[in-house]
Amino acid sequence: MLFRLFLLINFFILYSYSIVSQILSPVSIFEESPLLSVVADLRPIFQTLDVYPYQAALLHSQPSQPFEYINGYIRLKSRLDREDYVRKRLCLGGNVLQCNFTLTLTVNLNQTPFNYILSQPISCHDINDMIPKFSQTEAKIFMAENVPIGHRIPLETAIDLDSPPYGIDNYRLETINGYEQYQFSIVYDSQSRELELIVKEKLDRESIEKYIFKLIAIDRGHPPNIGTQILTIEITDINDSPPKFESPTYNISVAENTIPEYLLKIHAIDNDIASNAELRYILENDYNGLFRLDKITGILTLDQALDYELHKSYQLKVEVYDNGINSLSDTCTIYVYVLDQNDHAPSIQMKFNPIFEHNSDGNMAYVKESFDINLPIAFVTVDDQDSSDYGKSQLTVEPHRLFYLETIRLNYYAVKSFRQFDRETISFYEVELRARDFGQPSLRRSMTFELNITDINDQKPEFKTNYTFDLIENNRIPTIIGQVNAFDYDQGVNGQITYTIIPSSSFFSITSNDGIISTNTSFDYEYKREYKFQVRANDHGQPSLESFVNIQINIININEYSPVFEHDHYEFLINENETIKFIGQVKAYDKDYGDIINYSLGNHEDLFIIDQNGKIWTQYIFDRELQDEYKLTVIATDNSTIGSTTVTIKIQDINDNPPIFIWPNSNEIRHILSDDHSQRIDINNLSSQFITDIIIRDNDIGNNSLIQLLSSNNEHFYIGFNNSLWLKNSSILPGTYTIELLAKNFQYETKKYLHIIIYQNNPLGLYLFNNMSKTLKKFPILFIFIFIFITLCLLCFLIIYYLCIKKNVQKKLYGSRLIVNDDYKSKQNSPQTKTTTATVILPSIHNNNYTVIAKQRKNSQAPSGNSPSTTDGEFSSSLLSCPYNNGSSSTSDLDRSHQHHHHHHQQHQPSSSTVSALTTLTRKSPRRQSLKNICLQSQTNDTCSNSIQNTTSTFSTLPKHHKRDITITSRATPVLLTDCSRNESNGFPTLQTMLNQSTKDMQSKLPQPPPLLNGIILLDKMLTKSSISNDDKNHIVTSNSSSSNFEWYNNTSDYQTRASIV
Repeated sequence: MLFRLFLLINFFILYSYSIVSQILSPVSIFEESPLLSVVADLRPIFQTLDVYPYQAALLHSQPSQPFEYINGYIRLKSRLDREDYVRKRLCLGGNVLQCNFTLTLTVNLNQTPFNYILSQPISCHDINDMIPKFSQTEAKIFMAENVPIGHRIPLETAIDLDSPPYGIDNYRLETINGYEQYQFSIVYDSQSRELELIVKEKLDRESIEKYIFKLIAIDRGHPPNIGTQILTIEITDINDSPPKFESPTYNISVAENTIPEYLLKIHAIDNDIASNAELRYILENDYNGLFRLDKITGILTLDQALDYELHKSYQLKVEVYDNGINSLSDTCTIYVYVLDQNDHAPSIQMKFNPIFEHNSDGNMAYVKESFDINLPIAFVTVDDQDSSDYGKSQLTVEPHRLFYLETIRLNYYAVKSFRQFDRETISFYEVELRARDFGQPSLRRSMTFELNITDINDQKPEFKTNYTFDLIENNRIPTIIGQVNAFDYDQGVNGQITYTIIPSSSFFSITSNDGIISTNTSFDYEYKREYKFQVRANDHGQPSLESFVNIQINIININEYSPVFEHDHYEFLINENETIKFIGQVKAYDKDYGDIINYSLGNHEDLFIIDQNGKIWTQYIFDRELQDEYKLTVIATDNSTIGSTTVTIKIQDINDNPPIFIWPNSNEIRHILSDDHSQRIDINNLSSQFITDIIIRDNDIGNNSLIQLLSSNNEHFYIGFNNSLWLKNSSILPGTYTIELLAKNFQYETKKYLHIIIYQNNPLGLYLFNNMSKTLKKFPILFIFIFIFITLCLLCFLIIYYLCIKKNVQKKLYGSRLIVNDDYKSKQNSPQTKTTTATVILPSIHNNNYTVIAKQRKNSQAPSGNSPSTTDGEFSSSLLSCPYNNGSSSTSDLDRSHQHHHHHHQQHQPSSSTVSALTTLTRKSPRRQSLKNICLQSQTNDTCSNSIQNTTSTFSTLPKHHKRDITITSRATPVLLTDCSRNESNGFPTLQTMLNQSTKDMQSKLPQPPPLLNGIILLDKMLTKSSISNDDKNHIVTSNSSSSNFEWYNNTSDYQTRASIV
């Protein structure tokens, strides 16, 4: 490794000494030039260097540079925006005047120096492509109208991102409508780049209160680019306009002994605005309170009657002031002349409008509050007996703020109201009519009439406030909650109120006349804590008016619920081997409001503690390897109820266990060298050989169980992937090698010495296995298809076999079919039916032996004619004893028997049929006699035989048979019945004799025999009465277990009989 580093350093040192650089003449390009524009042609440089353009390449190019090198040319590859590169500081120099780039190329020369560096400076020239821009499209300036001429206000300048040669040249101020203006001008300093607005003429807000200009910025381009901003100058007011009266003098006349409503209203005008235009009127001399002037309205009134004999005229001086900072004022003079009175007072006659009801005296009328105020209330006539000016009269009405007079003709008036009547506000009016003449002195007369305002339904019911009631949960039904009350200022029916709940509620009800609210149900605080609804109050007027009030019912809590935890199960993690530590916190809540919850542990109180905040702490040092999980029951109690939850505390592992070698479990490994590396290959070392996997266990888990395996003998062995031990080179000499294995797990280390015995390889013995392995690796899919095909064939065979058995066998014995039906038998007797065999296995109780009853059906081979042999089938049977314990298979015995039977079948073609003993029980023909040869042999080699003569069957449904041969064989040499010993009756041991002997042995253990035994006894009787011919003794028929069309029958009974043994 150090040697390679040394060579690399020497290469760079030598390479650095062989590099020669050259800085080329600068070239320039305008920004926004077309893409692929040629910036520089380097081919002449390459000709002087005697190299080709492809020998040069960019040594380093920033991703932001927009240039590329192709075939001796430096071209523009992307958009060149000088302002963008300057803003991002991607130019060399990086100022607004310069934007330079440098491209460095390396050239591979054909001779020393082999490396040549070319540096090409590129300068980007600016064009006028940026428009001056203001930060705001509209600007507003507020300026007082008293600013002096020459006042300067700085303005915002525009920004032009182009270089200074194309920067902003000047500014221009224009009006919106294009007219010339002389009030303002602008000054721009190109050096400091400051723009100022100068006031050229005196401003007057009262003349012009707003100026709107266009501020135009012009750059130095050809043609120039311009930027525009709307500049609004608003002139603010100062108190520079004094108030002025409408007239400098006023003249009025007042008759003596009269006090008019007001004498005069004076008015002044101020052109200022806001507070500068608010005016105050001041009367300088009031003649000891005789005159009074309103400071705000300027109305001059007379507080006392004038006396012509005292003063014939009065001169009043009035001043007006504004509320400006420097208050300005004006003065006017009022001349009041007193007139002499006459001696006749005017008379007044009044009549109510005919639509009103009134009393008999005619001085009181009843007026509905919905009366149209445009109609007259009463008609008044004024008459004065005086002549000339003294006979002229003036009529007034009081209260003048509510009523007024409308002149119909001379001395004839109509009394009208200024505003609509409202009975709920004022239900009674007293109106006074005052008349005076213009005599000297003027005489007065007055009269009074009354107006009673009658009610209409114009006031809706009103509630004073919203209502809130408290109700204890689980209340009785009904419970009165409270009462609401609304007020209606109308009278009579219009003021009667009915209460209803909106929307209609099934929880609450209210009495309609007095607003008492009661409950219709019992409430649960935990289900809902408050209920909100509205109560509507409507009166009985036409049309009816209504109003609403919000009702809130607060349910008061009582303690009725148990504490419930936030989670049904909690899980916390702690590290093993730690002292007292906070584990976690559980939280329970109680649906009852305000209950205090106490926490306790239901188990492991000696290991954990819990405080009243639900925080769980340890009081024991835990070891994960002993127990990694604890389940706690946390109980939460309030004053009377409890709740619980389960807390699982998992102990997290820490590294406290050293690694342990599991495999190899001994200190010695034997390895045989092999030339075949296809089993397990290390791609980093193809000449290596896999020896074994090193299995190491650490009782810790996670990262704490990570183990680093090292070996000491690195010359011949090394540790491969997944802690596998490898032989570095298969050319190692055979022998014994010792290596030290070191398993490191952080601070723990475990050593193991391993002796590896290397043996020479044996190519001949492993050749076949290796070739088979290679073949499997080359053709894995082929073997998979072959395996699937074989599996499907076997499955189809089993299905067909099962269907054939289910179809052919119809009779049952203890749930299994035993007897073939006649239809199937007739089909089997057809000449086309092939020879078939069937085997029945009956389990034996002793030594797990099985008895195989083989049945074979053969078709008659008669050449022609309708002889019985062509329709009646031939049957032959063999009873095979198949002891399972003796190590021989019943299947093999059947195969040997089938071969023996096939040999005899080729030699003998009898015309009669043979059937088994069990078949004879149900299929024996009543019209035919048959010969039987029977030989029985048990596992103890006991033999018995009996020559049974032909007898007539009592079963009339069986088919016709000429001859039947039955031979019973076992694993031993078969013995004919004629060679067995006879009994007392007929000289041969009967089947009943053997059954009785076997039954006696098991009588004390087994239950009563099943009905099958009766059939066996009947079979024994028939065999006893039968005889066997000498010609049939040699016919031994066995069954073929592999080609049977009948089923194998398994006797599930627990009886051990001689028949089952046979």
